[in-house]
Amino acid sequence: MPVCIIFHSETGTTRAVAQRLAAATGGDLVEVRDLAGYSKAGMYLKGAPRAMRGELAAIEPALIDVSGYDAVVVGSPVWAFNPTPAANAAVAALQGIEGKTAAVFCTSRGAPGKTLERMQAMLADRGADVRGAVSFTDRDLQNTGAVEALVDLVQPCAVSRT
Repeated sequence: MPVCIIFHSETGTTRAVAQRLAAATGGDLVEVRDLAGYSKAGMYLKGAPRAMRGELAAIEPALIDVSGYDAVVVGSPVWAFNPTPAANAAVAALQGIEGKTAAVFCTSRGAPGKTLERMQAMLADRGADVRGAVSFTDRDLQNTGAVEALVDLVQPCAVSRT
């Protein structure tokens, strides 16, 4: 079952989860870059208020065609208890998502807030069959099998795990 893993990562934590998921599923990675190019302070001062408002960022790639995949996973860091503007834009940029199996994940230092619910709702509104969501903290990522729950959402018959 071909899996497309789409993610936004500013610090590398979300990228690390996406890479572990790709290794476990054989999935393809699509890293979404926010063209705002936030500095570390800018993420909090400019990005967090935009995340709270549910805004969409200008991103690269601008369109993401998932029509050739059976499953799609979207990952985002948590900014102000919400998905990032780039993750919001990534969902909006999906082409061919209708009817696809989908799952979401987020990374944070604590509680995910509304992040997972908002991402699931955005995908469902686009016609995806959203199977679930998983939140990861830095502590969760110490566990080598941390992505197993996410793998099970998109590949219920998967036997090879990290």
